[in-house]
Amino acid sequence: MTILDEIVTYKRGVVAEAKKSGSIEALKDQIDLSERPRSLLTKMSIDTGFHFICEVKKASPSKGIIQPNFNPTEQSKLYEQGGASAISVLTDEKYFMGSLEYLKAIKRTVQLPVLRKDFIIDAYQIYESRAAGADLILLITRILSKDQLNDFYQQAKELGLEALIEIADAEDIDKIPVLPDKAILGINNRNLHTFEVSLQNSIHIKPNLPAEVPVISESGIHNADDCKLLFNHGFRGALIGESLMRAGSPVELLQQMKTGVTYV
Repeated sequence: MTILDEIVTYKRGVVAEAKKSGSIEALKDQIDLSERPRSLLTKMSIDTGFHFICEVKKASPSKGIIQPNFNPTEQSKLYEQGGASAISVLTDEKYFMGSLEYLKAIKRTVQLPVLRKDFIIDAYQIYESRAAGADLILLITRILSKDQLNDFYQQAKELGLEALIEIADAEDIDKIPVLPDKAILGINNRNLHTFEVSLQNSIHIKPNLPAEVPVISESGIHNADDCKLLFNHGFRGALIGESLMRAGSPVELLQQMKTGVTYV
């Protein structure tokens, strides 16, 4: 069993317990449909340059605790100050020491779109995300069937949420809904079996993706040269976590990374 399999098994239990505490109908009652989610796609259509989705992450299974003196709201403010286009928030508690409460607090703190980064395996979590104030959700193709991915994407769209659809290899491409208009495609540079990371994974896969949908790269982005490499291969942005979480000055590192890309 891989760590991904282990996490998915754990998530099934978490969702089952959550459903005992409150139904989807109860979550629907918590959703304020008059409050429109913030749109990262609109931001990307207006600014056709390279966008930074900066991640708030205390820990990970492969790295352990990344930032001991963890302050999610302060970190998100630094990202906003540094010019991030959106904030990604880990909400998995067991493996990443995250929390949905962090997302709620960050949403109140910044004016940027907020992505819920978790392992979504049930429609319940999509309603939960919207009720918590998420603007985007992560949908991982590797842990979903083609039908599930399409259903979850449509459900998110109906709730006004945008989706970051993550793929890790060429096999995942067949699952992607036809030209999703409320989605960004993300290529994970981490091999989900070996946990090795290489930007070449993004560069190898991108030519096989529909040109009409914006594509970002995820994992293993550390400096301006990495961003320049991705930009030169047609990527619209990057999701960056660990390097910014470990940086003495996230604002300075983010601004250095921006020097690697040229805005159109």
